[in-house]
Amino acid sequence: MTSPVLALRGLRTSFDTPRGRLPAVDRVDLDLFAGETLGVVGESGCGKSVTALSILRLLPMPPASIEAGEILFEGRNLLALSDEEMRHIRGNRIAMIFQEPMTSLNPVFRIGDQISEALAVHRSLSRTERLARTLELLELVGISEPRKRARDYPHQLSGGMRQRVMIAMALANDPAVLIADEPTTALDVTIQAQILELLEQLKSRFKMAVLLITHDLGIVAESAERLAVLYAGRVVETGTVREIFAAPQHPYTAGLLASLPSPRTRPGEPLHVIPGRVPDLVSRPEGCSFRERCARALAVCASRDPALAPSPAGHLVACHNPVPPGEARA
Repeated sequence: MTSPVLALRGLRTSFDTPRGRLPAVDRVDLDLFAGETLGVVGESGCGKSVTALSILRLLPMPPASIEAGEILFEGRNLLALSDEEMRHIRGNRIAMIFQEPMTSLNPVFRIGDQISEALAVHRSLSRTERLARTLELLELVGISEPRKRARDYPHQLSGGMRQRVMIAMALANDPAVLIADEPTTALDVTIQAQILELLEQLKSRFKMAVLLITHDLGIVAESAERLAVLYAGRVVETGTVREIFAAPQHPYTAGLLASLPSPRTRPGEPLHVIPGRVPDLVSRPEGCSFRERCARALAVCASRDPALAPSPAGHLVACHNPVPPGEARA
């Protein structure tokens, strides 16, 4: 396999809080290759969005700080770049689709002007050329009557159309990496499917690498080739989607998959629930952060934090007592 276009090595991002230092992302390693979709999943507060914002250096500092690690993009460490160099990469070589387009789009500017501005920042184009490119992008993401829609304000568009505008803005400068942070949040199921299909088509057409951040394992199964599972700011399992869905090794991953409804789920039947809650990261306990919620915990789990290592199923897992391949998800 070729070198990753984007690689995180030991990334640690923390926040100052009234109670002390909170490590929201702790020693995260990820590889993203050209032309693939890497899904990053986990429950709310596990560090998914903080990881994405750390890559683009969009976190307010303070209270945030990137304390350790490297973010390697095309061989360059983004953490070593100046603010001016990051502005050239952000929105140009690495673009991001945020969770809620209504809060990401400026309500007082027409959408055509907002896409044109994204072009003006990174390209030396005339006003006529920017307009032509804006209309091309709107048509590319499936918005009909692009010349008319370019004059609309965000509130005049549906949620799905606003998300398509955000995708058009992200693609404006042909990025090598697209970070999609919960791109289908608050959209109905039909529109979700359309947006995911659009992202897949655009990825194939432009050979982009896509970092897909979501809490929805169904979206990952449909859209990603590889998967990284985050828990309490750390990667606990990573591998191909096929490997992990067929044989989840970490008890947390197995619990997430067991929580999904299946064709065998009867109406009114309660779904599987992972007991307990995420530990307090300000005073993270010794050992494995998942052990108090884990039925497979051993004595060693209370004293030694497991490192990512090859599992019996062939992918990487951070667990002292992984779920045996073939065991029922529970």
